[in-house]
Amino acid sequence: MRQRHPLRRASIVAGTGAALLLAAQPAAAAPTDTVLPIPVAGISVGVTALPSSGYFYLTATTDPDTPGVTRLGPYAGVHVHWRNISTGAVGVVYLDNRYGTSVVTGSGTVVAVATMSDSLGYRILAATPGAGAWTVP
Repeated sequence: MRQRHPLRRASIVAGTGAALLLAAQPAAAAPTDTVLPIPVAGISVGVTALPSSGYFYLTATTDPDTPGVTRLGPYAGVHVHWRNISTGAVGVVYLDNRYGTSVVTGSGTVVAVATMSDSLGYRILAATPGAGAWTVP
């Protein structure tokens, strides 16, 4: 009959776990995309005089390598009203390109409301704003 040594077995498992933890490389912090949960939606009339409708979810991207900065987008023709509730900073930014717009929001929790704009030649008939919150490193 073979003897069992629970203490020996536990120490081998603990030693293996410690060796794996010490050998693991630290994880590099990657940019974080936060999709605002309430979409911007609207009905507009363009140059053809035919109504069209649509919606989209705005994305806020933060990167630990650039603290206090948020990239909003990638949509054009949208006003984003934001407030950093950790610092009290506020601002409005107009998104005018399809690649995203960088905004200095400061570090902390940021809330925002995104509204459609008729600056692209479309007449807005009805619209609902999008909204959400994210944390900026």
